[in-house]
Amino acid sequence: AAIPVPIETIWNPYQCPVPLLPYLAWAVSVDHWQASWPERIKRQVIAKSLEVHEIKGTRQALEKALSAIDIDTDITEWFEMNPPGKRGTFQITANVTNRGLNEGEHKHIQTVINTAKNVRSHYNLKVKIINKSSKSSFATAIRQGCHSTLYPLETN
Repeated sequence: AAIPVPIETIWNPYQCPVPLLPYLAWAVSVDHWQASWPERIKRQVIAKSLEVHEIKGTRQALEKALSAIDIDTDITEWFEMNPPGKRGTFQITANVTNRGLNEGEHKHIQTVINTAKNVRSHYNLKVKIINKSSKSSFATAIRQGCHSTLYPLETN
């Protein structure tokens, strides 16, 4: 039987048929895979996998691995902290934009960090939820006046 999809397409994370994405992820050594991810995230994770493996254990590996799952990061290493932190530690702020975050996703972020960081370092994770799509409305009302009580006129 002939393979209906050309080999070049199967190896391209942006052209590979969706049912074959888990196999492509395995082939390029994706460290952490979730079947529940949207297709776009799956393709990004596969596309960045080899880059992350080339620089694993570095700040850039953390940034690339988290950006593949749509997480922007701010990383502060121990020597950049004021006052300096404990040697071999870093602070990572994961900026989650336009979506909520449940416990499973929080653990998933930790898993991605643990697989991309160097083994000796420890970290403190802060998660910021950023909602850029909300339309803030502001309304105000002012009521001005005085309270008067009228009594009948008394004549003596």
